[in-house]
Amino acid sequence: MNNFDDLFKENNPTVVENRIKELLEGLLKEIHSPVSFNELWTNFKDREIFRDIVSHWAEWSSDMRERRWEALCREMEKTAYGTRPYCLRCGECCQKGSPTLYDVDLKILRQGIIHRMDLMTLRAGEIGFSNTTDDLILLPEERIKVKEKPGTRECLFLDQGDHACRIYEDRPLQCQVMECWNPEGYYSLNDHSFLSRKDLLNPEDPLVPVIENHAKRCDLSSLQEALSKIKLDVRVGQEEAMDILQYDLHLRELLKEKQGIDPEHQVILLGRAVVDLLPSFGYGLKKKVDGTTIIVPLESPNDPRSKA
Repeated sequence: MNNFDDLFKENNPTVVENRIKELLEGLLKEIHSPVSFNELWTNFKDREIFRDIVSHWAEWSSDMRERRWEALCREMEKTAYGTRPYCLRCGECCQKGSPTLYDVDLKILRQGIIHRMDLMTLRAGEIGFSNTTDDLILLPEERIKVKEKPGTRECLFLDQGDHACRIYEDRPLQCQVMECWNPEGYYSLNDHSFLSRKDLLNPEDPLVPVIENHAKRCDLSSLQEALSKIKLDVRVGQEEAMDILQYDLHLRELLKEKQGIDPEHQVILLGRAVVDLLPSFGYGLKKKVDGTTIIVPLESPNDPRSKA
């Protein structure tokens, strides 16, 4: 919403006013507001912050323009969302990503509303998407997330037919506080802790030591360190990264062969396969003429938001 760098160089107040109109009208359409643009604009244009920008824009420095524009954007968001303070059940938020689970969500897991097969683990060190910053971040801790439909960011529980949540009455906490008309409501999640695999498994489960050993052998900070060596063309980096990747693949094959645990269930126990994480770090696999496989930097790193 604030990507208007060219506007900060503009001196014509009429151009600035038209841009504000364009932005506000687009926001109203985006949130499906029942209020018409003209109806809202009649009131908004008389506000002090708007009059101040139009009157003094030409004389302000670029830094001042940016600060005032940020304030105006917050005011427009508050105004627009205030025209529609309720959920339309349109499914748009469900199409943008599935929820991460918090401590209070254990009850819906224990009730069988959400099963382990419906979940995946994002390990510490993965690149994920932050709803609070609206940007990519390096996850500082492990998180449990509802799976998304293959090739999309759409939540597993969104019914494609009527765009309704199949577990709406028992939806996770993150879904409950996600109010598109009140972005600040999302910050209430700060009072809760993320669920992790240890919350879902019995301490006596024989898979616990397998998971712990995998976490050590396939530590993602170690993987990133090895990848950084590859970028510097250090041979040992290739060996370290391939060791992590091959151990991960071998363990997954072993779990399927010996324990009957399919890849669909492995994503909650071990997280996503290391080979699938490489593109999010800007790397991929390449087969050499002699048949050996190596890890190489990608020209265009993939956006992990489509998979996280």
